[in-house]
Amino acid sequence: MKELTIEAIRENPWNVLTHELSRFHTEPLLRAACLAADYCCQSEHLLMQAAREGTYTPKGWTPGPETPDAHEFHEDRWLKALEMFEELRALHAYEYPCELQSPDDEE
Repeated sequence: MKELTIEAIRENPWNVLTHELSRFHTEPLLRAACLAADYCCQSEHLLMQAAREGTYTPKGWTPGPETPDAHEFHEDRWLKALEMFEELRALHAYEYPCELQSPDDEE
């Protein structure tokens, strides 16, 4: 598995789900990874809701008995991104004194 770097995150935020965070990561890399996972989570949630409401159809999706509902493709990606975000946020809170917050946590 490829190693997660700031450059990999800049190239594609979804790399946060496919690349491995080094045991010897820096705090800026961990923060960038949290932000990338949060972006992935929020964007997939938006697309999942839009597909559920019928205002968006995922590219290449066709209804049929073998395919899930249109929103389920994004729901799966949203859940994976949410899980990664929660893992990274917990790791950051454990290793560093301040806890990161999702923009959804703000009031």
